[in-house]
Amino acid sequence: MLLAHPGPLRRRRLPQVTGGTRLLRPLRRTAAAQRPVDLRGGTRLTSTPGDRPAWFFGVWQPETVTDPATGEQHPFADAPMELLRTQPSCRQLDPDADCHGFPGLDPGYCLLDPVKVTLTCPGVSATGGRQEQPAVPARVLTVYLAGRNIMVEKTDGHSALILFSMGIAKGKWGTLLDALMDFKALYDQDAPLERVLPGLPARHPQRYTGLTLRALCQEMHQQLRRTNLVTLLDTAFRELPEAVTTPRWCYQRLIREGTERVRIADAAGRVAAAMGTVTPPGIPVLMPGETTGAADGPLLRYLGALEAFDRAFPGFGSETHGVTVDPATGDYRIECVRVDS
Repeated sequence: MLLAHPGPLRRRRLPQVTGGTRLLRPLRRTAAAQRPVDLRGGTRLTSTPGDRPAWFFGVWQPETVTDPATGEQHPFADAPMELLRTQPSCRQLDPDADCHGFPGLDPGYCLLDPVKVTLTCPGVSATGGRQEQPAVPARVLTVYLAGRNIMVEKTDGHSALILFSMGIAKGKWGTLLDALMDFKALYDQDAPLERVLPGLPARHPQRYTGLTLRALCQEMHQQLRRTNLVTLLDTAFRELPEAVTTPRWCYQRLIREGTERVRIADAAGRVAAAMGTVTPPGIPVLMPGETTGAADGPLLRYLGALEAFDRAFPGFGSETHGVTVDPATGDYRIECVRVDS
């Protein structure tokens, strides 16, 4: 069957590839707007005269920004929106700044993601300084926000990462700001947990019945301070485990039933058969083929501190991949190569 020739082909001129820019522009504008709004909201609350306690949540970012065209310096909360949206230098971490807590940064080495906002909670500073009152561990805030249908991407001891994705508009971050203000009011009132997190006392009545929000935050803050989780995590990543065999060999043992799940308390000197990842930062702290080290080594001390935290605060469990939690005892177990394999 013959088809009629449609005539000479015409070359179509394709439009410039601007779809990504068009999609990201509103996200960057919204995230840029959220950063100073949080700061301004906190400034209004802490500067209002009266008996309102002077604290609010912060944002992990530079305290000041400089307009590269004029050299004029602005407090971040008062910087022009167009400057925040278009100038990458506004998100650059200055090596000498105290806001980030990373000594020894090279100039221009690190930029903050424009569509990710890290909320900071009172209780600890970026440089490690701690305060007792007020103290709001981010895990409590994350569970509260989840009850308001606001999802937090990652939660650390005193910080929570909010991700601005497709579909996030002013109304969405306005809802977030309202929730933060409501949480502050509940904390200042020392409201009972039955009112703030009603599902928590219902699931764990022996642990949380009769407890108030402020009392829970203080207990959790003391636990974080006592175990020093941040320092333990930093040490675990600085003093890396020793690799004694290959991941491939460990995988062969895994699929041939040559591995077993071992309690953290009994895991000293064992060879890991699976990857272990803690979130944040979402980076493996243990790889297949690496040894777990000594019982008092950085890795097992850190995992042991997480295990103790989860036992002390049911309902606020840590996010650990490659670690199995025994529901009856709360023991952490990791996959290890059998000694006789």
